[in-house]
Amino acid sequence: MYLRIHKNARVSFALRKEIQESNDSINSLALKYGLSWKTVKKWKERESIEDKSSRPHRLRISLTKEEEDLILFERKKFKKTVEEIFFSTEGVIPNIYPLKIYRCLVRYGLNVLPDELLKAERKIRKFRKYTIGYLHIDTLYTPKINHKRWYVFTCIDRVSKLAFVLITNQKTKACGTKFLEAVLRFYPYKIHYILTDNGGEFSYNYLHQTKRPKDKRVHPFDKLCQENKIKHRTIKFKHPWTNGMVERFNGKIKDKVFKRYIFDNEDDLKEKLYTYLNDYNFKVKLRQLNYLTPADYLKERFNYSVQRIVI
Repeated sequence: MYLRIHKNARVSFALRKEIQESNDSINSLALKYGLSWKTVKKWKERESIEDKSSRPHRLRISLTKEEEDLILFERKKFKKTVEEIFFSTEGVIPNIYPLKIYRCLVRYGLNVLPDELLKAERKIRKFRKYTIGYLHIDTLYTPKINHKRWYVFTCIDRVSKLAFVLITNQKTKACGTKFLEAVLRFYPYKIHYILTDNGGEFSYNYLHQTKRPKDKRVHPFDKLCQENKIKHRTIKFKHPWTNGMVERFNGKIKDKVFKRYIFDNEDDLKEKLYTYLNDYNFKVKLRQLNYLTPADYLKERFNYSVQRIVI
């Protein structure tokens, strides 16, 4: 059993137990061990040898049980922060303020959300069955090359796992549209769905509603999707795991390319990155594809041929 002792305690666990088991008087024990009469009396009469909590037995709380239940419900059900709980309960609970909410969460151990609540929200659901043509798209920052940052637009098909990348020197809506045009030329089959985050290169969702174009202007990326009859979907804010497939592919690029090489210039970066992409599409056998490469899977299942990226 694990026992904690107070940092200022003068009596060890062994001595406490010896005092409790001794038949000598309190005065004789105090003289024997060089302790005060009150200290010996306390441990003589106490049943356990642990230090009691210094927390008061009765807390001075102004919140009622119903008000505490409301705060805990907002925290557990909606995973709200202290500020969000304050804004939602400001008109319901009188004399409420953020520190009072935080103290309530601490009392019930919810100032830090338990793992089971986080895992319940982030529980990975199985993908619905889609045919080829559902793309996950994202952007990736490269290490600085000669004091300059480059950007990599990445794309991977949900079913065939066929991947494509494009290197740009900016991360603008024009670059996002240019990447989509290259994607449509690269994939040998019809694209039906595209899933991206809410970045400015893909949509206007990152802007506040008051700052979005008032003339109902369509983002160039969405406009190109509409022209090709593609349904563009965006993930929920602060939920990057929703686009987890391309996030994992980005992690592979970081491990296999960015962390492995030191690049001299942009051409060197393109050579290393496109070499890895061709190896991934034509040489890497994936368990999800019955240990076929993405190119072999498309050729055997759908009779599509995949082109290699020319450096």
